[in-house]
Formats: sequence, structure tokens, C-alpha cells
Amino acid sequence: MSNTLDSVLSSTKKASIAVNSTSAATFWGVTFLSVFLSHLPWLTWLFAPVNLFTTAVHEMGHALVCVATGGSVNGLTIVSDGSGHGGLTFCLGGMPFFYTQAGYLGAAFFGCVLIYLSQFPKVSKALLGCLGLAMGFATIFFVPGALWVPGHFLQGVGSLVCAALMSAALLWSSVKLKPGTANLLVLFLAVQTALNSLTLIGDLVSISLGWVTFGGFSDATNMTSLTGIPAAFWSLSWGLISLCMVAFTLWGTYGKRLIPAK
Repeated sequence: MSNTLDSVLSSTKKASIAVNSTSAATFWGVTFLSVFLSHLPWLTWLFAPVNLFTTAVHEMGHALVCVATGGSVNGLTIVSDGSGHGGLTFCLGGMPFFYTQAGYLGAAFFGCVLIYLSQFPKVSKALLGCLGLAMGFATIFFVPGALWVPGHFLQGVGSLVCAALMSAALLWSSVKLKPGTANLLVLFLAVQTALNSLTLIGDLVSISLGWVTFGGFSDATNMTSLTGIPAAFWSLSWGLISLCMVAFTLWGTYGKRLIPAK
């Protein structure tokens, strides 16, 4: 009886290791493929919707925390305003100290959540459906106000169209894609959201330290206005926190299988 139990436990452990190894291999495959393809100039158009998605996640981080702290959102955009901002969230009231930081940190956290959930293929279709509904919610309740913000009408129109199309695409994917394909899409979005967040924070650090010239405002300069603490402190802090979140998530999800032993 003992030998039989040991055999079952051994088989279960081997099966678990095989699943974890495959998941880690898939993660690295999607990550390297994403990075490689995103640097090919003739495939820039392919990543445009993904960039809009990550921008929407960033801006919805601001919006949700603004509402959660008692404020209201007077509009939200996810297309460039031509002044260096990929998107903008127009908040009224609430607690700026918290919702100003919720863009970069919120996007990194959301990317980590997707990375963790991507290890469960059975929930991928439902997860895509939830993302589609969330994007639809933003299209209805957050984005339209941008139409009435002076100087942002075109960005408002573009944001409405893009958000509605993304919502429809995610909902369609949740219904039509097979579980395996849906899981790969979730993992792709997870990797892109996490990497994009870290990349943007890296750009923000360069701007905050004066390595790159940028005449406009940023989340970091907004925090400086609120606290008097230099923008470099905020951008570096967000970068460190985001890196820790991603590292902790990867270790918690894949563990030692993330770096195969020689």
C-alpha cells in the first residue's frame, strides 16, 4: 500500500513538474517573440492595438483609484495628444497622491495579475470576456467626457473608437477562440503589459534625470507638484517597485522552472 501511494505521489510530482516546465517554456517563448517582433519596423502596425491596450490599462488605473478615493472622472483618452502623452485622465476631486501613482504601478500590477492567471488555461476565455467588458465599461463611462475637454475633442473621438473596437475584439476572442489559443493571447497581453510598463517607467526615469528632453508634464512631475519631492525619486521608486512585483510574480508562478538548471 505504501509503495502504491509513493508511486502515485511520484507520478503526480513528475506531471506537475512537466506542466510547470511547459508553462515556463511557453512564457519565455512568448516573451522573446514579443520583444523580437516589436523591434521590427515593418511590424509596428501589429503592435499598435497592444500599445493602445496597455495605455488603456495605465489610464484606467488613474481613473479607478480616482473614483475609489471619492473623485470623479471627467474624461479619459488612450490616443496620443501629440505632446508626448499616450493618454490622459481628467480627474476631479479624489486623492491625487494615490491616483497619480496608479498609472504606472497599476499597469505593472495588472500585468503581474495576467501573468499569474495565464497559467490557468481553463479561465482564459472567461478572462478575455471580463477584459472586454471592462473596456466596454470604460468606453461608456470614462472616455466620453474627453469630448468636452477643450482641445481634446479629436483625442476623445479616437479614444471612443479604439476602446469600442478593443472591447469588441476581446469579447469576440472570448467566444470564438479555442482555450489554448485564448491562453496564448492572455499570456501575450500579460507579457506586453508588464514589459510596456517597465519600458515606459525607464523612459520616465530618463526624462526625470534630465537624460532626455521633454517639455511637458508627467505623472512624476505631477507628484513633484503635490509633494515637492523631485520627479526622479518617484520615477525610480515606481521602477523599483514594478521590477519587484514582476520578479515576485514570475517566481511565484514558475518558481525554479523559470531558469532551468544546467
